Amino acid sequence: MHVIPFKIGLPATLSGRHAIQGGESLRGIKLFIEELRARGGIETRDGKSLVPELVFYDDESVPAKTKENTLRLIKKDRVDILLGPYSSSLTLACVEMAAKAQRVVWNYGGSLDDIPSRARGQTVSAITGASSYFQTVVDMIHSCYAEAVEISVLRLAGSRFSQTVCEGALLRAEKLGISAAVYDFPSGTEDFSAILSRAKSRETSCILCCGGMEDDINLARWIRRNSAFGFGVVATLAAAVNEFEKRLGRETEGFVSTSQWEPTLSLSPDFGPSPEEFSDRFARTYGYTPDYTAAQSYNMGLIIQKLIEKTDKTDEQALLRQALRSRFTTFYGDFRIDPETMRQTGHRMLVTQWQHGEKKIVFPKEYSNSRLTALRGGGADGI
Repeated sequence: MHVIPFKIGLPATLSGRHAIQGGESLRGIKLFIEELRARGGIETRDGKSLVPELVFYDDESVPAKTKENTLRLIKKDRVDILLGPYSSSLTLACVEMAAKAQRVVWNYGGSLDDIPSRARGQTVSAITGASSYFQTVVDMIHSCYAEAVEISVLRLAGSRFSQTVCEGALLRAEKLGISAAVYDFPSGTEDFSAILSRAKSRETSCILCCGGMEDDINLARWIRRNSAFGFGVVATLAAAVNEFEKRLGRETEGFVSTSQWEPTLSLSPDFGPSPEEFSDRFARTYGYTPDYTAAQSYNMGLIIQKLIEKTDKTDEQALLRQALRSRFTTFYGDFRIDPETMRQTGHRMLVTQWQHGEKKIVFPKEYSNSRLTALRGGGADGI
């Protein structure tokens, strides 16, 4: 069989503020490529074998470095497939350089809603957009609470990502007739008494925090150590990843989050591993259960493989055209792109909760493996 190598490039994030998620993403795509190479690559209908090679450089969580690495991958390494990095800010930096070079970005790690438009249509996104992150949590609250409920959304000042997540939650709350208030806080806040006192005075029962990792951990610690502030639901973005439990230990109990994917997700993929099989393979290779960030990059590898099998090409424009007319389900969930907005519309978010040291899926009901429980007190019907 005639072997033809092709290059997959990644402006990786292995140090700096996004190192945890960036490292997970690298391990996910490396696992996919190593497995594919072990099988001899992708066999084409004319008897060729397309074998991937991964090229990556650390951008140190710095957008300027992402731009530099993106250009290096395009011009010096001449990669056939260009993956985006983890995080929206770094993905936007990658997209800016790729657009100038008229290259497609295969986006698994940037969730801001305008990334496809900033990429001028030259992108394939496999994840749900940031404006939808907390909408599923609001749906769950509406489903679980029989009576009127007050939501308070904590927004990280100066963060475009946090603002987008917040706006999406507010729009969904308004649609469902749920009263909601917004409170801005600066990064590094450790004492949330002023904000949460105001929230409590409004009889808030549910808190949604759109912060970064450290901000969400600080909030969780503060709530745990101030028992007078009892809320039925407290959701933070960081509670979706294992680092949250690693840092907080038993204090994670009851905290809710929204997640792109979970190892315990029950679905039947059209091809590739099941969620459990991927999780087991990852754990055997790296010694721990993967977060959704590792699943995202592995999933993008699966998507690229399927599109190459359909086209017998590694040409990114041919693969992009095929992606726009494809609909399928992987271990990560449904894949479908709106050809007008270029946004991912097939994939659905999950709501998780830490219960007895494990993350459980508590919403939507068709994917749940546990019921939502109140963080403190309750007042919620059906939890």
